[in-house]
Amino acid sequence: MRIIDTHAHIYPDAIALRAAKSIGDFYEIPMFKSGTVDELIREGNKAGIEKQLVHSVAVTWERAAAINDFIKQSIDAHPNRFIGFGAMHPDHPKMEKELDRVVSLGLRGIKLHPDFQHFHLDDENCIRLFRQMAERKLDLLVHTGDKRYEYSAPERMARALDKVPNLRAICAHLGGWSVWDQAYKVLAGRDNVWIDTCSSLYALAPEEAAAIIRAYGADRAFFATDYPMWSPVEELERFMALPLTGEEQCMILAENFIAFMGGVL
Repeated sequence: MRIIDTHAHIYPDAIALRAAKSIGDFYEIPMFKSGTVDELIREGNKAGIEKQLVHSVAVTWERAAAINDFIKQSIDAHPNRFIGFGAMHPDHPKMEKELDRVVSLGLRGIKLHPDFQHFHLDDENCIRLFRQMAERKLDLLVHTGDKRYEYSAPERMARALDKVPNLRAICAHLGGWSVWDQAYKVLAGRDNVWIDTCSSLYALAPEEAAAIIRAYGADRAFFATDYPMWSPVEELERFMALPLTGEEQCMILAENFIAFMGGVL
């Protein structure tokens, strides 16, 4: 089976340990690794992962350009390994210009984390960002769901997608971290919604996770690790323990994402 990891955070070596710790503190979950590029490749190899979608989050708009440069540099260093999504913040005063630069860098989408970035998914500025992304055919990878906050509530994502139906959205963590049952009720069945599996399988019974995947459609799910939070080997083991058919496994591990990206990776 081909295996693609569609959700991996990376950071420059100088700040990786500090950045990973801040994420672990936010979720009160010990981090597996520090988030460096070399570690990602090494740990991915142990799981037989051949390609990884890499990104990082611009906690403030001022950080977006530097992050986008770093993601581009990482792809250039590993062109056969990485696919990149850029960073953006809805409050960016030169949003359109930076999105144009994201396109020029060859990045395929934008990663957002509303709970880190402190905006609601259906804010006016966020809707404006989504419209600008859709015009440029930039896809969205978004942290969705957190029972502690309203920023990334699946209902807000649904309202935003109603307003921007031509935006393709990958709603991470089976559509809604810690609110999985709530999420699929408002997001499943939409033509512009896909999900990934990361930071979910540790918390759900295999039968429950498989049922959620099928609620969205096995053809709309991507395998993902959320590195550096989890071990790719352990995430793959959790995934393979789900009561899915062999065909569904192949689709989720690679085939769906290859099709999403246009058929060639």
